[in-house]
Amino acid sequence: MMRGSKLDEIINLVFLILAIAAGICYFAVNDNHKTFLVVGGIAVVLKLVQYFLRFFK
Repeated sequence: MMRGSKLDEIINLVFLILAIAAGICYFAVNDNHKTFLVVGGIAVVLKLVQYFLRFFK
């Protein structure tokens, strides 16, 4: 995958949406931060997948 490709842009957009959702979950959910950790963790894993796809292709 090359920088600027359609798949790269889609993965980056989904990452940004998940990062914003994680920030909202951190401040909106006061009982525990499990939702924040799950959404933020998915965002980080998605970004790592993007980097690995760039590296190996």
